[in-house]
This record gives sequence, C-alpha cells and structure tokens, in this order.
Amino acid sequence: MPAPTRLHCPELRGLSAPPTIRDLGPDYRVARWDSPASLSPDCRRRLHGTLRELAARAFGADHSGYWRARVDAGFFDQVSTLALILGPDGVPVGWGGYHRCSFASRRALYLDAAGVVPAHRRFGLTSALMTHFLAREILAHPLRRTYVVLRTRHPAVYAGWRKGLGAARVFPSEHRPLPALVRRIAGEAAEWLGDGPRLDPGSLRVRDAYRMFEGDVYGVPPRSGHPAIDDYFAHAVGPKDAVLVVARMSVPGLARFAAARALSARARRRPPTGGRPVRGAVPGGPVPAAPTGAGAAGLIPGGRP
Repeated sequence: MPAPTRLHCPELRGLSAPPTIRDLGPDYRVARWDSPASLSPDCRRRLHGTLRELAARAFGADHSGYWRARVDAGFFDQVSTLALILGPDGVPVGWGGYHRCSFASRRALYLDAAGVVPAHRRFGLTSALMTHFLAREILAHPLRRTYVVLRTRHPAVYAGWRKGLGAARVFPSEHRPLPALVRRIAGEAAEWLGDGPRLDPGSLRVRDAYRMFEGDVYGVPPRSGHPAIDDYFAHAVGPKDAVLVVARMSVPGLARFAAARALSARARRRPPTGGRPVRGAVPGGPVPAAPTGAGAAGLIPGGRP
C-alpha cells in the first residue's frame, strides 16, 4: 500500500487523516480516504464545504441543504471510502464514494453520489473513478460475486452501466423480469436507504426518492442519447423519482468493464475528422462506456450502515 501523499490543494492541506493519492488518468489523480470516520471535525467541515461546492457546479443546482443533512446524519462515519478527483493543478474537480454492504446475504457495494464539474467532463473521469473503486473491491474477493447498487434518475448513468457490463448483468431490464435474488437485494437496499415503502419491486422505480431537494435535482434535464432510455426516464420516472440499479459484478465482468472504458478513452482521443486529436471529443454520441461518466451520478440521502 503506498504511503499517503499530501494534497497540493491549499484549502485541503493539513488534514488529520491524509488521503492516499493514486493516478487516475493523464493529468488527473484520485485522493482517497479509506477511513473517513477518522477525520477530525475540522477536516470534516472543510471536506463538507468542498463536496457542497463541487456538487453545485456538477449538477447545476443548489444541493447545500442535501449535503448539510447528510453530514448531520453521520455521512463521514458511514461511508466506507470517499475520494476527490484532482485536476492537473491539484484542485478538486470531482468526487465519489461507496459503502460496503450486505443485501440478501450477498456482498454488495452501494455507490454514493459522484460527479465532475463541467469543465472537466468528457475525459472519462467518473468512469475511471468507478473502475478504480470496483477493481479494489472485486480483486480483494476474486472468487465471490459482488452486486453493485446505485440510485439514479440520470438516463446516461443507467445506459452507461448497460453498455459497460452488458444488458444481461444490469437490472432493471426491459427484456426480462427481475430475478428473485435481484428483487431481494433491491428490497433490502431500499430499506437501508429509507425508501422501502416507495420502491416498486417490479420496475425498481423509487417514488419521491429525492424528496430532500427543494428545487430540481438537475439544472438541465439529463439525457443519454438513447431515445428509448431517455423516453423512459422522461415519462416513467418523475422529477423527484429514481431508478434503483442493481448490477452483477465479478472478475470477468470487471475485465469487460475496464476494456469498455479503455475503448471509450481511445475514442475520445481520436480526431473526429483527421488531424490532431481533440481532448473531450466523443465520436458516436454522448453515452459513456462505463457507469457514471455522465458528469453527475446517483444520490444517496444518508444510508444507514
């Protein structure tokens, strides 16, 4: 395990529990806290301010009340891993985290809120961060299947998971009914989130999931570029509703996931009409090849451990 490395960002220096710094991609790094509960009150306050500011920029909406409620409910004591994405100058440009859980007696990861500010999108940063998280957890238990659970109302997040893992490994699916195990995992996850009565067990829609927001969840209605998926989210998922996504992960699935992200990254570097590559160019549409490349991903109101 590499020794923790000091952050270059001035406002985040001198934290009581320094993060571990790892490369995330060209010019970007991840600052990861594997024991956020060890952060002192002052450090929590500083990170809270950073997360609140990043979320406002990523979602284009005021989420200060949401983050205040989460921190007051014990966010730093509950989340298993918390990370900031650092830009070329060492300043945070995104964030993410996850919770280790057990649903239906199966090993599971609940992906917490994640996002990237607009100026640094389309570089595959959130998908790179999710790959980083998944590789750490799945390779630590290579013989066990891991179920990844997240809640979102962003169609590109859902579309990205399907593209990265294959539609057969991601639920809900329009092509087949939910397996009994997936229903149980989703039901227990919804109870853990405090959304049990609001979950439709057939569609995995969560009614009024984002009730803690006074305004819109997103400043601009999100889209994935897939007409059928966009239409479903626009008409079947209400403005404060969400879809509880359950994905089956394993070492082969992780390899497929990482390969899809590598192909997407290569496509972003390819010049669209010849000549020099253009950073951020994504031939073939805006849908990411891996889960949360949409810039701002699923939200959690403060799940219980």
